[in-house]
Amino acid sequence: MKKIWMIACAAALLLAGCGAQESSAAPQDTAAVQTTGAAPAAPVASGAVQQQVSGAPLKLVNIQTLAQLPELPTGCEVTSLAAVLNYYGVTIDKCDIGDRYLDKGAVGTVDFREAFEGDPRDEDAYGCYAPVIVNAANRILTERGTSMQAAEVSGQELEQLFSYLDRDIPVIIWGTLDCAPGEPTAVWEVNGKQLQWIYPEHCMVLAGYSDTSVWVCDPMSGQMQEYDKELFKTGYNALLRQAVVIQ
Repeated sequence: MKKIWMIACAAALLLAGCGAQESSAAPQDTAAVQTTGAAPAAPVASGAVQQQVSGAPLKLVNIQTLAQLPELPTGCEVTSLAAVLNYYGVTIDKCDIGDRYLDKGAVGTVDFREAFEGDPRDEDAYGCYAPVIVNAANRILTERGTSMQAAEVSGQELEQLFSYLDRDIPVIIWGTLDCAPGEPTAVWEVNGKQLQWIYPEHCMVLAGYSDTSVWVCDPMSGQMQEYDKELFKTGYNALLRQAVVIQ
């Protein structure tokens, strides 16, 4: 089983290409986003789509969402990274990250903690874990001459990550698509190690929270999504509590 489902239906909603401005997602029947965080250090890239939320977060970082479709059917990780970099004024295209800065290897031949399983442009690819995104981010940040660095902050309880949001630091976070239960699927042996893939792995940007909900920039929908906090936590825990910040 692959990382994503129902790609064909979702892709029909998004028509833009890499290097061009992405189409704004259709407005949902929700209230417009109300942000409490500080503005990004520089204007957000033109690839951002309109974001909508329905609840009342205690904190919501002012970050614009990006959609991974149609160009990157399995590129939730690089799309999330692009959104965070753009938030900090490091303007970069999601496809550029996947093509130039992401360590990749054929499915089943690499450790997904060290390289992306496949290619994010391929719907038969799988994905990668936090260290791969840290490495890609730091390559970009070094090339751009900024003093910021990406770091893994994995292993924390979900609520502990809210302290970053309180400081207007969005968190790249691993969970499951639509908060589905995480299930073990494909198994590979690489360099003498047995690797177990968890389906449906999904990477997002944690941007807001309340007592009962979390808000994430979801690359699959291209929208700011609100999820029940306890339900979201099950996917976060299933994906080994992985998280990355840039600061």
